[in-house]
Amino acid sequence: MAVKTVAVMAQGEMGSGTGGQLVRNGLRVITNLEGRSERSRGLAKDAGIEDVGNDRALIEQADVFLSILPPRDAMALANRMAPHITQIGKPILYADCNALSPATKKEVQAVIAPTGARFVDVGIFGDPPSPQKNPTRYYASGPDAAELTAELAAHGLTIFDFGTEIGRAAALKMCFASMTKTMVAVAAETFIAAKALGVYDDVVKEFNTGHKVGFDWAAERVCKTPPKAYRWVEEVEEIGKTMETIGLPGASHRGGAEMFRIIAASPLGNETVENRTMGTELDECAAIAAEYVKQKLGGG
Repeated sequence: MAVKTVAVMAQGEMGSGTGGQLVRNGLRVITNLEGRSERSRGLAKDAGIEDVGNDRALIEQADVFLSILPPRDAMALANRMAPHITQIGKPILYADCNALSPATKKEVQAVIAPTGARFVDVGIFGDPPSPQKNPTRYYASGPDAAELTAELAAHGLTIFDFGTEIGRAAALKMCFASMTKTMVAVAAETFIAAKALGVYDDVVKEFNTGHKVGFDWAAERVCKTPPKAYRWVEEVEEIGKTMETIGLPGASHRGGAEMFRIIAASPLGNETVENRTMGTELDECAAIAAEYVKQKLGGG
């Protein structure tokens, strides 16, 4: 199948970045902006993504459907699209690119497979593509992964065929994100606690004395976290679910999810990636979050 049109839902940072990369490499990319925010509309416009106005048009016109959403929304989107796919009777390639456990990916597949669509499990790694750089890696698994990989690799994505098993790409994503997300949550909790307990400067001094490389890594990622924290709550919960299915404890990941929930609810969580005015330095980021937790604890 020669892919000419790709549907992307939705139009957040990664969705618009992925869509923009495909547009720059010759594909038509479409979406449905009905009910979406002005930010999402702006991201889609800047990426060259075309609004077709409704869900049915997405399925009618697209050869490939990329679901790129906060994890909590992945199943709802599958249920929303399934009737259209069934009615149109088109063997579209439906790629779930969300940060879900292997078990949850198979639950999404169970919704999509009866429609006649071909389901592919995709894991995304790295920052979104942009006109300036293309750091993003995509891993695709499932019986139709090779076809999806060949088509999208020919149009600008760094995408790898990761085998024929649904859930394999998801497993890679969960193991990787266990380090890049849950460890960031632990680091954020550490720095916020240090502020609250009045030992922040001393903690930072000790890290810089014996663990500077690790400290620099953690500090950078904690400061980048607030606008994304709301998306990472469910992702880290999915990591915990993954661990528990193989007999490992998921408690640390549930705690990490709660940490991201706190950050998202704080003043830091009200900002977007493009418009940061606070918390861009670790000292301020930790201080704002610590004050929020203090007020929350005191009922203020």
